[in-house]
Amino acid sequence: MNKLLPVGVGIVFKRVSFTLFPVMESRSFPPSWFAILPLLVLASVPVSLPAQRLVAEPVVADDADPGEPTASPARKSLASDPVAMEPPLSPEEASVRAQVRAILPPDRHFAPLAEAVISRLYRERGFRPLWEGVALGAGFHRSLGEELKRHALPELLAQDPEALVPRVPSGPIEARDLAHTVAFLDTALMIRIGVVPFHRIWPDWDYGDKPGSDERSIDSIVGDLVLATSLQPFELPKSMDAMAPKNWIYRELHKAYPAAREAILKYSGLPQIPSPEQIGPGKPGEVYPAAPAIAAHLIDRGYLNMPPQQAALLTSMTPELTGAIVAFQTDYGLDPDGIFGLGSWRYLNVNAADRFRSMVLNLHRARLMPGKMGDRYLIANLPCAELYLFDVNDFMSKSMRIVHGKASVESQHTKIFRDRMQEVVFGPYWNVPPSIARKELLPKMQEDWGYLSRNNYELVNSFGASAGTRVSPDTLGAVASGSLLIRQKPGGTNALGYVKFLFPNSFNIYMHDTPARDFFARTNRDHSHGCIRVAKPDELAEWVFAPDGWTLEQVRGKMQTDLNKGVAVKGGINVYITYFTIFPRPAAGGRTLLAPGRDVYGLDAVNARSLAAFIPWQEAPAVPVTVPSGGQ
Repeated sequence: MNKLLPVGVGIVFKRVSFTLFPVMESRSFPPSWFAILPLLVLASVPVSLPAQRLVAEPVVADDADPGEPTASPARKSLASDPVAMEPPLSPEEASVRAQVRAILPPDRHFAPLAEAVISRLYRERGFRPLWEGVALGAGFHRSLGEELKRHALPELLAQDPEALVPRVPSGPIEARDLAHTVAFLDTALMIRIGVVPFHRIWPDWDYGDKPGSDERSIDSIVGDLVLATSLQPFELPKSMDAMAPKNWIYRELHKAYPAAREAILKYSGLPQIPSPEQIGPGKPGEVYPAAPAIAAHLIDRGYLNMPPQQAALLTSMTPELTGAIVAFQTDYGLDPDGIFGLGSWRYLNVNAADRFRSMVLNLHRARLMPGKMGDRYLIANLPCAELYLFDVNDFMSKSMRIVHGKASVESQHTKIFRDRMQEVVFGPYWNVPPSIARKELLPKMQEDWGYLSRNNYELVNSFGASAGTRVSPDTLGAVASGSLLIRQKPGGTNALGYVKFLFPNSFNIYMHDTPARDFFARTNRDHSHGCIRVAKPDELAEWVFAPDGWTLEQVRGKMQTDLNKGVAVKGGINVYITYFTIFPRPAAGGRTLLAPGRDVYGLDAVNARSLAAFIPWQEAPAVPVTVPSGGQ
């Protein structure tokens, strides 16, 4: 009798218990494995308006930021959308779908999609068999399990096609051929689009515009499936690569996954580096107790050429050690000042268990990214608090720091979504939302009737109207009731700075300049009410309009002279606001560095609990975290 023998190694670190996925010792398993799977794991309003009627976003005067995102719209079912657009089925297609439905695990979130793909595939083949005999060897099932394992998924999820054959009802497709197609596509879809629906990872990812290619479309999957099954000679790993996610983020994370998995099986010998919050920052030339540990990590990363024995004897931040820190900081987008502070510590002091956990979670997230993100596109990755500008062929031409929504106020978290930039407004007004006017500006107006004029605000009946109303007891009451509005005139003190970048969405989130420049120098850059402030708005605008021949001087001129003038972005630019706590950051010389970001909104634990049945560790219960936002 065939048996499955789970073989693994248990590791515990920081309340997280790891057990590597069981190793499949046989290619058959009981059909009731789904029932025991848990035991395998160790316990609004759009802002697409003219510049004169822009929907404002809240901000406080000393914060200089536009406002809180609106609530997410009610979620609708998206998994069946591609299927719903299919034309009426022929009797043969309906029969094929019934055959698939009889053997595909019913709890697969992509079950309707798999049925549609397989019926379309066989229809286009005239319902002829798909597989040649040589491809259906005895190792087919084991190979499927190995592919799942290679992509950070439990290999026991793989279906045994030979065990499925007796359960295939009669129909247009021969039972053994269909069983292998179902088993192959089942594995491929878990690798391609994940084991849980997208909204379980990033709830707002599929709302509004969805730029980029759609790896969940029937046409896309059928096309790749035809290619994957026609490779000669047939090799299952190469065939599965044809079905796997094609975006560069997934590719880079997947490339690094084997090393992260192996690292938790062995002791690296690297010491933990004490946090600068506890012992203070390490400054060049000064005595520093963490110098030996810092040197050990920099030697391991290839930044410091020093014998380990010598590194262990360091007592201060020597010139050699400081030089290595500067090189490390430069690569990871930190201030290259040679000071070992919280940012450098966060990027350098990563242990094997935490890295493996983060790698698995971010591979699941990377499956949500389109294979083709666009000819030119932007990625704002919140954990790294950076904006990346990409040109043709995914070439990163520039990066800059951003400030995003406060972690300490849930309603001010920046949403994770995607959209298309359509307009840039130079010299914008800031239309103060009535809620912010009541809560934050009205008390200051009551204390000081000259507050509005000194801070460049004006009272209006509507955001498109002319100003002229003066502050009085009556107008104070009108502001309190929302019948009178406040806006801030364009200029250097405007909360939006000199320019804003609009990608119309239901959350009222956009990117903008800011007069509050100090926050860009901070390590923790979550200080806005939800919108995204950019450190180099002039360079971003230059890049946006580069195809039109704009120069940096032209952009700066328009920022200083234009008043509330919108300029359309021809063709639009795809914008992705993402949450990767390990991000493959492009660096100089064509290198890609895996940058660990701050889990600023605590979503690693949230996503781990959504994936509890499919990850090789038991996530600790949620614990409230009280970390101040925007700290140094």
